[in-house]
This record gives sequence, structure tokens and C-alpha cells, in this order.
Amino acid sequence: MKPFKHITLLLLLVLLPALLSAQNRTVRKETRQGNREYKAQHYDRAEVNYRRALHSDSTAYRAQYNLGNTLYRQKKYDEAATHYGSALQQPDLDAKKRSQILHNRGNSYLKAGLQKENRSEGMQQFQQAVNDYQEALKLNPKNDDTRYNLSYAKKMLQQAQQQQQQQGGGQDKNKDQKDKDKNKDKGNNGQDKQQDQQQQNQQQNPQQQQNQQQQNKQQKQQQKQQQQKKQDAERLLEAVKNNEKNTMKENAKKVEAGVPRNIEKDW
Repeated sequence: MKPFKHITLLLLLVLLPALLSAQNRTVRKETRQGNREYKAQHYDRAEVNYRRALHSDSTAYRAQYNLGNTLYRQKKYDEAATHYGSALQQPDLDAKKRSQILHNRGNSYLKAGLQKENRSEGMQQFQQAVNDYQEALKLNPKNDDTRYNLSYAKKMLQQAQQQQQQQGGGQDKNKDQKDKDKNKDKGNNGQDKQQDQQQQNQQQNPQQQQNQQQQNKQQKQQQKQQQQKKQDAERLLEAVKNNEKNTMKENAKKVEAGVPRNIEKDW
């Protein structure tokens, strides 16, 4: 039995390098074919080739990266971001390549956010894009394309936050209106009670009527003062909101306008 085990182990040692070499050749072949299809703008065919390469070797980070590029070109931004993330798992990436992958993944997140019907729905993607661009710039501070897209992503994130605040404000306004209607009903009930009280007062003696009128007058003055305080508070709140809006508008002017530069970095 022992000689047989030794023979088996020896065969494995001899065949393993050959198997690995054949696997590497398959990965390189499919990746090169995918690159040719990609350059010819046959992105669906390029995707097939890159997936075949990854089927042979799931750790082939060049195939992962290039698959992310071709998915991005097909507007499959969420999938593209996933494969860029897989490419980032390669342990021996240098700073330049890592910055390139982060730049492209940031583009994917940004585009995924822009696909949403409302800016507020893309807030998470915009934030992820900002994070990736910032990390990319740390690794390559001279990349103007990344810096430009970072400014644009921040602008989209700010718009998403403003839209979410406005939507929340709309809900608050609806609640305020309901409260006003409720208070109005209470006010009408109060008027009815006041009329009943007046009828009762007519049956009271003159001194009681005079006292009651004095109390009613004081109550009206107190209500008027409370209403005035409420109006003053509402005006102050509105002034604060307007000031915040003006500040945000001024900040928005400082952000570079335009559209993101759809540049994916090739290796």
C-alpha cells in the first residue's frame, strides 16, 4: 500500500504544475479575448469571456476588474460595483491600481444613484461614491478626474439630503394642517359654549353679568397674547429656514457644476 501512496503523491506533484499552467493559459486566453471584444464595444461578448476566465479562476483580479468595466458600460452599475470590490481584495495591488479601482467603483455608485427616480432614493449610493473618491484621492492626490467626480458626488448627496428634508417638511406641514383643523373645531365648540354662557348670563343679575364680562375680556386678552406669541415664533422659525436655504444655495455655487466624467481607468 505504501508504494502505491508514494506513486500517487509523485503523480500529483508532476501533474499539478501542468494543471495550473493549463488553467492560467485558459484565464489569459479568455481575458485577452474579452479585452478584444471590449475594445470593439461588444460589451455583452466581453462579459461572457471575462466570466469564463473567472469560472476557471475566481481570484483572477484582472478579469474581475475588466468585468466591472464591461458591466459599467452596459449600465449594470450595481453589479459593476460588486466586481470592482472583488478586484480590491487582491492583496498585492499597488497604490495606483487600487486608486483606479476605487475611482471606477465610485463612478458605479454615482451612476446607480442617478438612476433613481428621486435624488433622496440615491442618497446611500452618493455617500458610497463620495467615500470611494476620497479614498482614491488619498492614494493618488493628483487625479483631477477623481477630484471632479468627488465634487459632483457631494453635490448630488447634498441635493438628496435637501430633498429628504423637504419631504419630511411636507409631512410636518400636513400634521400642522390637521392640528389647525382640529383647533378650529375646538374653537367652534368654544364659540357655541360661549353663546350658551351668554344666554345663562342674561338670566343672572347685573353684578354677575358685569363680573362675567370682565372675565371674558381677560380671557380674550390672554388668548390674543398667546396667539401673538405663536405667530412670532412661526415667523422666527421661517426666518431661520430661509437663512439655512440661502446658506445652502451659496455653498452649492461653490461646487463645480456639470456632469460626472464617465472615465473608467484601464490597465
